[in-house]
Amino acid sequence: MKIFDLHSDLFTDIAFRRARGETNVFDRIHYPALKKGGVSSIICVFWTEPIFSHQPLERFHDLIKFVEADLIESTYAVVQPIDSIQEETISDGKVRVYLGIEGLSSLDQWITKSENETIDTAFAFMKEKNIQHIIMAWNEQNAFASGTGAFSITRDLGITLLGIDLLAKSEKSGFIIDVSHLDETSFWDVIHHTTSPIIASHSNARAVCNHERNLSDDQIRIISERNGLIGLNAYGEFVDERHPNVDRFIDHIDHIVSIIGIDHVAFGFDFLDYLSDHSLGGGMDILTVGLEDVTKVPALLKQMSQRGYSQEEIEAISYKNAERFMTNLISERRRT
Repeated sequence: MKIFDLHSDLFTDIAFRRARGETNVFDRIHYPALKKGGVSSIICVFWTEPIFSHQPLERFHDLIKFVEADLIESTYAVVQPIDSIQEETISDGKVRVYLGIEGLSSLDQWITKSENETIDTAFAFMKEKNIQHIIMAWNEQNAFASGTGAFSITRDLGITLLGIDLLAKSEKSGFIIDVSHLDETSFWDVIHHTTSPIIASHSNARAVCNHERNLSDDQIRIISERNGLIGLNAYGEFVDERHPNVDRFIDHIDHIVSIIGIDHVAFGFDFLDYLSDHSLGGGMDILTVGLEDVTKVPALLKQMSQRGYSQEEIEAISYKNAERFMTNLISERRRT
């Protein structure tokens, strides 16, 4: 079974390992686990960790430097260009890697503290680097949007005028607009100021686990109505308040499917093992029992089958819905 994972922080691990002199990190460390888990496509994000919050732009450029060097060395990772999908990356066992940004604090610093830089120049840079996905805010408020989480200073401000401009340029560029981590005000502002399909790459159902990072039923419905995707998150705190386990994870699938059907449900696992060996300046890790890392995904699919999901439904959630979304998005980019 193929897996398309809509959200991964493995670039963080690559950057820390490269900084201490390691090489070929993707192939040595991550590829064996990804293949054991069946992952054939993945969105990997450049994320400025809390420990670097005082220098987000410098950290962003360091992340790009380290990751680029590692992916150039890789035999198994194929970075997906912004205007096509390379079909051969499945048949030859390689992994399609889509590049994204989680939180725009670096872009905030780039364009607000330089007289010569604009959103246009930042977008030109991102396109040059094949970045094609953005989450406007992580657990912070920045010049563009406000996010959920313990690191927010001011909450529920919504999308700013600069953020509206960024959204317009994101749509024009055919970027994947990702609403995970946005607070409710920012979420609905994105809906009101865009028309293209959106994703919530790593968010669960608030009705099953009442956490601010999860989606309300109304949010779930509007993502479906916009032909978007919801990627289910394996982070324990978003799965269940007390006993996060595989069955509770599947309960989130059940709930979302009961509202919008199969076609807009996917996986965005957000596995924590990529972060656990590094001091990031954040909180503690809460794992979902039985879904601690990517190697446990085949067992999840077996459990989904035992819970009554057909092979066709499991394939849709595992990769077909996400592949269709990407294919449609790239087709739209070519038309514009």
